[in-house]
Amino acid sequence: MDYLFWAYVFFSCILTSGATYYYYSIKQQISSGVVFIGFIFISVFFGLRWFSTSGLQLKPPTGAWPPLINYCPDFLTLYTVNNESVCIDTVGVAETGGMSKWSDPTQQDEKYLFHLFTNLTGSSRVKALCQQAKDKKVTWEGVWDGSVCSETVPPLPRATP
Repeated sequence: MDYLFWAYVFFSCILTSGATYYYYSIKQQISSGVVFIGFIFISVFFGLRWFSTSGLQLKPPTGAWPPLINYCPDFLTLYTVNNESVCIDTVGVAETGGMSKWSDPTQQDEKYLFHLFTNLTGSSRVKALCQQAKDKKVTWEGVWDGSVCSETVPPLPRATP
């Protein structure tokens, strides 16, 4: 068995008996009983939680992660420029040397726009998006984490009328 487990059992016994003895010695028998029962429940609960392989453990989430992929990289905003859906940085989250912060509809240079390559499909689109995210220094949960391209195809934005 693990020494940490035995240390926990020893500490729990000392704490429970000490607190119970304290309340019993000052003539509060009901309080000592409540403290004894409470400490036993707390000790068992955390003992099962920390030291059991099949006890009170939370099950890991099942399914793909992330459950939903955004149209744009993290913290960027979907916008339409010349009938093309692009993403813009209205907050200024891109690192220095990446995208520039967009603040005016007249700013339509490449340094302000993140293209979504709606004309490409499958892995070619993912590779183009990952390369652009790397160049513009932005991350995209489920697509580009800043160092690895996950090969997950993000959804296409709806066509603008």
